[in-house]
Amino acid sequence: MSQIALPLEHSPPPDRGGYLVTPANAEVHRHLQQWRDWAHHTLILTGPAASGKTTMASAFAQETGGLVVDDACESEELEIFHLWNRANDERKPLLLVSALPVAQWEVSLPDLQSRLAASLHLEIGPPDQPMIDGLLQKYFAIRGLTISEDALRYLEKRMVRSYAMVRQLAQKMDALAIESKKPINLAIAKSALGTFDAGDEKVEV
Repeated sequence: MSQIALPLEHSPPPDRGGYLVTPANAEVHRHLQQWRDWAHHTLILTGPAASGKTTMASAFAQETGGLVVDDACESEELEIFHLWNRANDERKPLLLVSALPVAQWEVSLPDLQSRLAASLHLEIGPPDQPMIDGLLQKYFAIRGLTISEDALRYLEKRMVRSYAMVRQLAQKMDALAIESKKPINLAIAKSALGTFDAGDEKVEV
């Protein structure tokens, strides 16, 4: 997987299969690459909204041909049970993705409980600064835009560090830039963050 060159003022972290890799998710990325070593051929991946779980799972499925279940906590228990057994019988990796940790899945089947408990569990941590910068840059690069260095540094010191906040701020700055017909600069960043500080927008963290 090669790094994608983006027209940015500040170099982003490496892009792997459509997602950025920084210390915030490096352990998850490493284990996805080393799927042959998974305990019972199963990995349970959890993390907050907008943290890239689905994108990572999609890239994993394309590269390995493994089994992937998104929103696994909402799936039928028997389905997960049979997929877990299939993964072990066929020695084919199974990736279960959920926003909730397994302890909150309310699994009633004892056999499934024991299988999930024996599987590898990983959680994507909060976004670090390289991840925040990279996500903002990537968001605007896709639209043929850039975000200025001083705007990034301003947000770095003041924004709530969550994936949801990154997404909502990017969307707000995009809308303000279109409305004002200006680039994504410091003024746009201040205005966008101000709407959240003033309580005009709800931040889903």
